[in-house]
Amino acid sequence: MRLFNAKKGEAVLAVILIIIIIVIFLGWLVNVGTKECRSNSECRSDNYCGSDFTCHQIPVIEKTIVKNNLIVPSLIIGLAIVIAAIVLKSGKFRFGKKSQEQGYEQKHIKSFQKMP
Repeated sequence: MRLFNAKKGEAVLAVILIIIIIVIFLGWLVNVGTKECRSNSECRSDNYCGSDFTCHQIPVIEKTIVKNNLIVPSLIIGLAIVIAAIVLKSGKFRFGKKSQEQGYEQKHIKSFQKMP
């Protein structure tokens, strides 16, 4: 049988490989054994299982409620709209272009003033 006729170098290599496999297996076994929890059900009711496999206290988040009083700004905007409507309705302030008749008359008056 060839299995029993192996050289010493091959046997030492096989023993080292087996020892490495055993050490890795024992490391994995120790890692699994040190986990405090694997799911939330393994922790107390006010705790949760974190990503580091330990139970953590559930944080309490307080929500602050902000009440905005928008009555005053809406009154200011409404009053500004009413004032703008009164000003435009009264006609005291003219916005925009002048009428075409006024432009035509002003051009001819200026042209007549330039003539000798």
